[in-house]
Amino acid sequence: MKTEKLPLEASFNPHQIMIIMGFSLIPLMIVIELMDNNLNWKGYLIFILSLLLFFYLISLAFSRKGLLKKGNKLYRAKFFNGITLYSNKVSLNDRPVVSILKFKKRQKYAFFSVAKPDLDKSFNSFEIFVLNDRHIKRDSVMYFKNEENSQRAIEFLTTQFPLRHEVFSPNFAR
Repeated sequence: MKTEKLPLEASFNPHQIMIIMGFSLIPLMIVIELMDNNLNWKGYLIFILSLLLFFYLISLAFSRKGLLKKGNKLYRAKFFNGITLYSNKVSLNDRPVVSILKFKKRQKYAFFSVAKPDLDKSFNSFEIFVLNDRHIKRDSVMYFKNEENSQRAIEFLTTQFPLRHEVFSPNFAR
């Protein structure tokens, strides 16, 4: 079974990376505290699990989101240095068309709320959908903040799968 990977864009923005890094300090503090003690088997187990959790959180913080093809199935995935951290299957049943929709989104900054309660960042989101022939039913594949990444994803989808790229135009006529 051949696997094709396409890591495209950072999974998290800097605000979210800071939050994940903050959570990764907890297992790091446990590891540092356990290094000074004489450990029995339970201590070594906690040490190893805390160390694994720390490395997982760090790799998650700096992961990239993208698309993965295993056999003839499509997955949305998170990658770290070419390693797939996890993936979710995307159903292509009765969805022969792929399209990009542009949305205006806003990201609130939660921990700045005391100083500036409405602090946010607006950005354009380029969301990729798989559609039925009449463009009435749609399922989201993934969204990107960069239009070039969404175009690369469309190219990957149309070359690796029996999908065709069309401009979104729903046909409600029966």
